[in-house]
Amino acid sequence: MLLSLPFAVGGVNLFGYLILVVAPFSETWRQAWHRLVTNRMAGIALLMLGMVAVGTLYSLGGSQEALNVLNRYHKLLFIPWLMPFFCRDEDRVRALHVLALALSINVAISWTEYLGLTHVSDPIYDGVAPGHFGDNVFRTHIAQGLLFDVLLVIAGVHVIRATGRIRYLFAIIGLLTALNILVVMVGRTGKALLPVILLWLLYEWLTVDRAFFRIPAKWKSMALLLGVLVMAGTTWSLAHPSTMLGTIVSEVRASRATGVDTSQGERVQFWQKGFRLIRLNPWYGSGAGSVHAQTLKLAQHETSFLGRMATYNLHDEFLMWAVQFGFPGLFVIVLFFMYYLSAAPGSEVSAITMRGAGLVFLIGCLFNSFLMDFTEGYSMVLLAGVLARL
Repeated sequence: MLLSLPFAVGGVNLFGYLILVVAPFSETWRQAWHRLVTNRMAGIALLMLGMVAVGTLYSLGGSQEALNVLNRYHKLLFIPWLMPFFCRDEDRVRALHVLALALSINVAISWTEYLGLTHVSDPIYDGVAPGHFGDNVFRTHIAQGLLFDVLLVIAGVHVIRATGRIRYLFAIIGLLTALNILVVMVGRTGKALLPVILLWLLYEWLTVDRAFFRIPAKWKSMALLLGVLVMAGTTWSLAHPSTMLGTIVSEVRASRATGVDTSQGERVQFWQKGFRLIRLNPWYGSGAGSVHAQTLKLAQHETSFLGRMATYNLHDEFLMWAVQFGFPGLFVIVLFFMYYLSAAPGSEVSAITMRGAGLVFLIGCLFNSFLMDFTEGYSMVLLAGVLARL
């Protein structure tokens, strides 16, 4: 599944269903069942899936759309299904290396696309951002941005904690990935997460195992300077409409001023509709798969072009859960990320990687419905199943 993740939906589904069917017959899995039912990470995943199942029974969006949402969230099963098989840290690290290998191949192909050496990516995005061939190799640009962010986390953690030649290998992978995110990619979520990842890696480097007290003063000063430069560069980028991050602000302003349809303008409009829907059904929501039907009702009373738009996806995972399942839904998705960030305590490579991946998913879910999406959602649950402690 990890090898297929950046390349083939069919491969992810094939190997995934084999795991779901075969795993319960394993003695390892059966022996771990009593620990699974008391584990916080496994428990919240099952609770969320149960909430979605109940939500299909009273959905205002119709049974077909409700079942479609249940199908999208069934991937949560992989968290308790995988955890018993990754109780040893060497197995967790081996899984990370498999994922890193698959994503590194994707990064390499993205660079060959950008340099004109290969031609496998969809050229549609070159019209959006000329010269950005390689932005969507085998995946949409949002999914690829998320995957490359995850690879940067894996590579950065290995640079901090690994020893020997593998540290230098991951340093090269991390540099190529960061430059790809910065130069090649169009997806703004992936770009926006780049400075967050770099600052987080600095924090982990300075604090893990009380390293701050052992690092020479000149290295501390360089780390502080690097952090300032990252924040200053990010601020400058957001303030200039000519940059990819700067278009976020300019698009929102353009949509508010003229009503023109822009990507970020749509997001803001959908978020506003989401908050209005929460007020209509705050305690139990409007049911699984109800977002389109409910936003369609709101759109009928609007006059602007953006206001008349309905959507199946509010582009915010927290709003999706709050609208469909009310305050209990919002509570469980917040709890899910709290557990995600704390389910792997320690200073091992796998533990730090899970915290970093959790941070990437958490911030990404503020602007996208990552758990509902295919590639992003599978990245989230597979890493949780592999890295969370049982």
